[in-house]
Amino acid sequence: MKHFSISYSDNWRSFPMAYWVHIEQDGMPWYAAQAFDPPAPQKNANGMYKIYHIEVDGFTFVFSSVEQLDHCIDILSMKLLPTTTALSEKRPGHMGPNSHWLSRLPAHVKPWSYRQKAVKYLSKIKDELKHTK
Repeated sequence: MKHFSISYSDNWRSFPMAYWVHIEQDGMPWYAAQAFDPPAPQKNANGMYKIYHIEVDGFTFVFSSVEQLDHCIDILSMKLLPTTTALSEKRPGHMGPNSHWLSRLPAHVKPWSYRQKAVKYLSKIKDELKHTK
């Protein structure tokens, strides 16, 4: 089953890929930083952040930015998944590989056959989001 929905939150930082994608640029700790690369998501007119929920065959991916969705697609589309040690070493900071979003995925999400379906649907949603901005 595949399903897409949007919810809203007053906090974008608490979602699984936020720390790993949005890198602090102002010398502050990540939780207090105000400048990021790529930029942090923007609040809507009601002061809330969009949260994207994309379900693929029983697992729901959750993103607080389109950049996180892009990053997820990039990683999951690799035939051989990189190690979380290698991924966490690429990011400045002190979070280790066991905290990485990829290490937190359930085992049934990691096989190539599942990831092919997931990447196809995630890419479809990404394309739809581009056309709705």
